[in-house]
Amino acid sequence: MTETSNTDLRATITIDTGQKRGQVHDHLYGANLEHIGRSVYQGHWAELLRNRKFLGHDQMFIGMSEGLSHQNPSYGVVTPWTALAPHYDNVLFVHDNTTFYTGTQSQRITIRQADGAMHGVQQGGLTLRAGAGYVVRVTLKGAGQRAEIRLGDALWEIAEVAGEWRDYETVLTPGTDTDEAAFSIAHAEEGHLWIGCASVMPAETLDGHRPDVVATLRDWGPTFLRWPGGNFASAYHWQDGIGPRDTRPGYLDPAWDTWELHDVGTDEFLDLCRHMETEPILTINMGNGTPEEAAAWVEYCNGGADTPMGKLRAQNGHPEPYGVKTWFVGNEQFGNWQVGTCDAETYAHRYREFATAMLAVDATLDLIAVGAPTDLYGHWNELVLKTAPGEIKKLSVHYYSIRTEKWTTPPPPEVLYWPKVASAHEVCEMLDRTWEVVRAHADPPPAIIFDEWNTYVAGKPPDFFEDYGMADALYTGALMNACLQRADWIKMSASFNLINVMGNIRVSPRTTWKTPTVLVLELFTKHRGAEAVGCEVTAPTVATPEAGNLPAYDAVPLMDAAATLSGDGTRLYLSVVNRDPGRAATLDLPGLARSGPAQIHYVAGPDAEAMNTETAPETVTIETADWPMGAPLTIPAHAVALIDIPLEAAP
Repeated sequence: MTETSNTDLRATITIDTGQKRGQVHDHLYGANLEHIGRSVYQGHWAELLRNRKFLGHDQMFIGMSEGLSHQNPSYGVVTPWTALAPHYDNVLFVHDNTTFYTGTQSQRITIRQADGAMHGVQQGGLTLRAGAGYVVRVTLKGAGQRAEIRLGDALWEIAEVAGEWRDYETVLTPGTDTDEAAFSIAHAEEGHLWIGCASVMPAETLDGHRPDVVATLRDWGPTFLRWPGGNFASAYHWQDGIGPRDTRPGYLDPAWDTWELHDVGTDEFLDLCRHMETEPILTINMGNGTPEEAAAWVEYCNGGADTPMGKLRAQNGHPEPYGVKTWFVGNEQFGNWQVGTCDAETYAHRYREFATAMLAVDATLDLIAVGAPTDLYGHWNELVLKTAPGEIKKLSVHYYSIRTEKWTTPPPPEVLYWPKVASAHEVCEMLDRTWEVVRAHADPPPAIIFDEWNTYVAGKPPDFFEDYGMADALYTGALMNACLQRADWIKMSASFNLINVMGNIRVSPRTTWKTPTVLVLELFTKHRGAEAVGCEVTAPTVATPEAGNLPAYDAVPLMDAAATLSGDGTRLYLSVVNRDPGRAATLDLPGLARSGPAQIHYVAGPDAEAMNTETAPETVTIETADWPMGAPLTIPAHAVALIDIPLEAAP
């Protein structure tokens, strides 16, 4: 890590409450929730089983390829399930594409010759809590045989499996606390046993969502969630994600090349938002979707029970309209990683078609078009705005910093401190250049919607985990300051992603923990005014090295700040970032007329590389200190601070 000088760090922050920089929109404090990795499934959704509908393929070989004796013992068993008591001559395992319950496939266990053993399929690595109840549900078809279902050390016997598809359900209570439990379904009699789907859910959930995860999300309280993507939205057909969950068909998502169960669809997502008390925002499928499909989704969410889609929503248990007002019309359609990528003019024409259909259902919708950083992707912003002049009111921009995630070996954390904190400096350049392009090609220019951002260093499929520490927290604080300083034309901000996948919140089967980045977002969300005001910083600078796609900089200020004012003008909320890894900063605030002591809420951690982990979830926390009258204002090293300052009444 590059060191700074040993001299005292001093800076001046000049506040001008008369200089109005724009209303601070609630949408500046949001997050994305995309169907990728362990964000939804094995994230906030409480289902313990993976691939509970037996989608996809099996394990064919031992090793890389076939040979006369290389067949995998679990051949015919859909991954990640494995065979229980395989016997090549006596038992046949089949991913059955002729007889199935949902989609186009079921799991079949055929005992060709009974040998007294229970044969079936199993899934291991489940986390169970001793004494907790788990709702176990299986959909089976057989020939009257007895079936055994085991969950850890708990046993459930089904005396006779019917000859047609039937649901069986019970509550099992394991007696052992473990992270390595197995769930299995087996039988011992000659004949066929088909498994259409299976489920293991804790008895205590919030409409299927993990209560501990929801509680952690509520601690932050993002003002909105954008769903279902992201790239995932470009091939998502919302109709497949409603109705009875067990009969919703799964599919191989072409955007991320992963299997989607459709267990979490529109109603489940909106339930999550209700439990979090956050606003839902939806992204429509412009990849392989149609304007009619998008309009029907609007009607499902917002139409009365007397409309066709509103009636369907009511039949699914939600009689009252959801009232989803903000919708993204596509996602990154300029990118060759998207389903349905297209040129800028074609996108603008399609935007018109989709917007017309959606607004015909609900004229009050707030629609957001796909934009790009600066003038990238063949002058995308220019051509989109020229092709649909006056029709686009808001333009989405995504930007990820550093971008070494495709390197075989990402840079070590100790060399990334300065590049990460300098990344927000680059983001400011990107935003200002984008605004210049937009202003040059639209009058009035659409507001900028900065709805995907983060540092992107080491996240790789399938989990895309990033170890976010204090450097990322400083980046987050300075990025939020950048949005506040530009509040007159930046009307939305959303980090990517909410849970696990480049996640601000990390979730394991047993617990949840907050990264330092979400602690910073929590500060900004909870301590804010209604209007951004003038805030100028004079501070020493530091030269920072290049890393990945980030250039080197000669002079990055060591201090960064923004200020917002309460609606009645009696409180100032000053957000300050001290980028110096080793020195506290003493700040001079000339002319600030405060009426009494202030409180300083800050995120700093024990050192500049500190982070939270599952085993040490509170290494970095939000701390609070007083700023007495007459005392100097000091901000710890490598810290983000939010200072709540009472002001003297204006004369």
